[in-house]
Parts: sequence; C-alpha cells; structure tokens
Amino acid sequence: MLTNGTAEPLYLQLKNQLLENISAGIYAKGQKIPTENELAQNFSVSRITVRKALKELEQEGLLVRHQGKGTFVTDHSLRRDISHNSSFSDICQATGLTPGARTIKSVIEDATDSDIKELGICPDSKVIVLERIRYADSTPVAIEFSRFPESFSFLIEEDLNNASLIELLSEKYDIHFTSTSTKTLKLVYATYEQAKYLSIPKGYPLISIACVSYDANRKPCHRSLQLIVGDKFELYV
Repeated sequence: MLTNGTAEPLYLQLKNQLLENISAGIYAKGQKIPTENELAQNFSVSRITVRKALKELEQEGLLVRHQGKGTFVTDHSLRRDISHNSSFSDICQATGLTPGARTIKSVIEDATDSDIKELGICPDSKVIVLERIRYADSTPVAIEFSRFPESFSFLIEEDLNNASLIELLSEKYDIHFTSTSTKTLKLVYATYEQAKYLSIPKGYPLISIACVSYDANRKPCHRSLQLIVGDKFELYV
C-alpha cells in the first residue's frame, strides 16, 4: 500500500508500484491495466493521483492509452539512437530483452558497383556477404545484410549465431567502427521471403536503414542494410 506523509509523493509511489508490476509480468506486454477508478480504489488514492502517475508512464513509453478501450502496457519497443553504431545486443539489453541472431548467408561474392563505390575497392574485387535474422526475446525483429571488403574474409569462419558482430570485431580483431557513418532511412514493405523470416504478413511495413561505416582511419569498411519491423523499434537521434 501507499504511504501518506513521506517525502515521496503518492503519485510517484503509485508510478513505482505500477513499474514493479510491469517488470514482474503482473501486467504483461499488450495487457490492459485496471481503470483509473479501479486503481484509485485499489490504492486508496484520488483519480487525480492516478492520472498523474499514468501520464508519466505514458510519456516514458511504458503505457499507451487507446480511446474507448483503456490503457495498455506497451510492447517495449527497442529504442535505437541512429546517430551511433550501436550494437543490436546492447539495444536489446538496454530494454531488458535477450538478443539473438541466426545466420542465413555467409559467402564470398563479386563486388557490385555499389560495393566498389561505397567501400572504395577496386573493380573485380570480392566482398564478404553476411545475412542474419536478429531476435529480441526469441521474436524475429530484423534482417541484417552486411558487406565487407575481402580483407574481412576471416568472418566466414566465425560462428555468428547469437553473437554481436560489432563486439566480435572490436574484442577479437581490434577493429572499431567510428560513429561517423552515412545512413539512409526509408519505409519499405516486406517481400514474401522477408515476411517468412520475420513471421509477419507479406507487405508488412519495414524500416530500411542503409549505412556505410568507417574504421578508425576513416576508411569505409562496412556496408549494411537493416530491415526492421516498423512497430518493434523507436528510432531517435
């Protein structure tokens, strides 16, 4: 129960109690929480106190109000700062989710015109091509396409299932991507194959993020394309 006469206002006590209930799974993802009247009665506080607590949780993205239906626990979208080369694993862990990955392609291919231009490699060069499905709490949320110069051929031998590529390159090979990169975002719609990989309907909206990353010497070393399920991510700068 909440306590009057303490330094912490009642609405903050209620907010913290609701946060504990969400974290403990008492109010699960997507679940409707009790009404304002029910919360006021359950915690012996005014509806004004309840509204203030709920408003802060809405502003923090933990609750969402649907007109005429009630207030629901959000699906804990993954928050990603697109101004940095953040590890998917770090993004998941910051949201309290378990990251995962499954490699669906790991090959050496002829460089495309875009590879030659964006990676600054010679014509007739080869590139290392990796494709992986990324998971958050065992739910597929993105497909990653990565293309590297042939000097990264050591990646072919690596087991990249349930691994962070950025952490592997940094910790094992001392290769670091700088925060300086170019990114292009656009809305696309899932093809049949992409939909099957992500367990979504064909034509489902995806956010496409194309990126060129640079090493510590400002040399382009990585082209990536990520197709992320639009309602699973919150992007910010």
